[in-house]
Amino acid sequence: MNTFGKTLLASALLGISACSPLASVTNPSANALSFNKQHIFYTDAPIYSSQNEIEAVTKSGEWLIWAEDPQQELWMASLSNSTLTPTKIATLDHGVDGLCAAPLSDTALDVFISDGDGGMHHYWLNPQGGQFHAVRNLAINPDVERCLLNESSLIYLDPYLGAMSVDRNPETDTVIRTANVAANHHLIEQLSSAPESLILEHAHSAPQAPFPLISADLETDSVDRAGDAADDPAILVSDKGTLWIAGTDKQQGLRVYNAQGKQIHFLKRGRLNNVDSLALTNNRFLLSATNRTSHSIDLFIAEPDKNRIEFISAIPLAMDDPYGLCMAKDASGKIAVFAGDSEGLVQYWQLDNNYRSGNMLAEYHFDSQTEGCVYNTVDHQLYVGQEDKGIWKIAPMSGEKTLIETMAQGNLVADVEGLDIYYGDQQYLIASSQGDDSYVVYQIAPWKMLSKFRIGPNTHTGLDGASETDGLAVSAKPIKDYPQGIMVVQDGRNVSPAANQNFKIINWQKIEGLLKK
Repeated sequence: MNTFGKTLLASALLGISACSPLASVTNPSANALSFNKQHIFYTDAPIYSSQNEIEAVTKSGEWLIWAEDPQQELWMASLSNSTLTPTKIATLDHGVDGLCAAPLSDTALDVFISDGDGGMHHYWLNPQGGQFHAVRNLAINPDVERCLLNESSLIYLDPYLGAMSVDRNPETDTVIRTANVAANHHLIEQLSSAPESLILEHAHSAPQAPFPLISADLETDSVDRAGDAADDPAILVSDKGTLWIAGTDKQQGLRVYNAQGKQIHFLKRGRLNNVDSLALTNNRFLLSATNRTSHSIDLFIAEPDKNRIEFISAIPLAMDDPYGLCMAKDASGKIAVFAGDSEGLVQYWQLDNNYRSGNMLAEYHFDSQTEGCVYNTVDHQLYVGQEDKGIWKIAPMSGEKTLIETMAQGNLVADVEGLDIYYGDQQYLIASSQGDDSYVVYQIAPWKMLSKFRIGPNTHTGLDGASETDGLAVSAKPIKDYPQGIMVVQDGRNVSPAANQNFKIINWQKIEGLLKK
């Protein structure tokens, strides 16, 4: 899903049509606004006239939005001015039978358009900047002409089924259901009884997120197979500032992306699940990954400045299903790889100097599946995420385990997935809380939860949020445009618009901003 490909047809074209002053009224109420095929009225006085057919009109706050045929054009105008000045938003590639809009944020609107032929088209609109991005298309019954938005849902009148509802948030599973009549009585009454000529408005405020929202800055190319494929990322930054993101494709192998998110390498090694990276020199990196096809730890050498990566060795594992993995230099200065399976076993391997073989030093056992893990190179403790229980702190040699974060504390919602440590002025452990599509930041010493956030849409660029995240990675190393480093997360849905899974890149400064609040 290319970021730039998500823009439908944003236009800065300013079109002035026949219009009349709005008297001294700066923000007319919706129930005083109406329209017919050629005019938009305020208290029966025309404020806009068109030689085309006006098909549908909606209002959200100060913004009036309407569609005209036969060119299938979408227009908008601010009602805060004394004179209506229409601006063309886009030429659509579908018809318009119904139209509704509501605030998504302080600067953006959700816009839903029924084409009358069984499609409900979802867009993001930034009225001040003119950005207009396609989000998703919903399959509905034909002949839908009226819709409204409450804080969380789109409600529309289906001529065959009655009032129907779907979540406004595209990061949730798209399920169209019968609307809750009791909870939406006033809204459904508006849709059912208001004259067709009346311009409707319902939601006056943006959805209230349970946690702070930040947006991604970039995304990688999608993997080339549908379903659950992309899983875990690793970040490589050379001393020259070359950025690579290695991401596992658990159906096929290892994919490598550049700083623009473009795939530049693919190593077909089978079902690689988790991956980690370690700098050997300024430009030479070791990567390790669990391979569920060959039941091994796969090892790779990467040189980003030379644009080279190669598979070098596979260490056999006596595991039916290798799963989680992390890597670092342990207290002895040797390279340690911690590999787990889907049955609750985690093994501690120490690699030989040639990185082609190793010895298993210890095993740790859990009563259910683990996956995410990270080794802290400051206190030389291993942190392991047990998907349905929480986060464990483990002394690698003695095997002593402490459950330092439990589900009962309420910060994590199963499954606990990716873990990584940010080594900046302070150390932070970041965890993916897959069950509520969020990310939790912890202070390590002493252990303390600092922030919990979600990755929402970037409506200016059309970049969707991230949800159902498996793996994540963080780096504090300065990169061009990212002076405090980045966070990379797997996007398990990638639904805006629908595409195969990928990885999202977030400027760490956004997370640092949350930690300072």
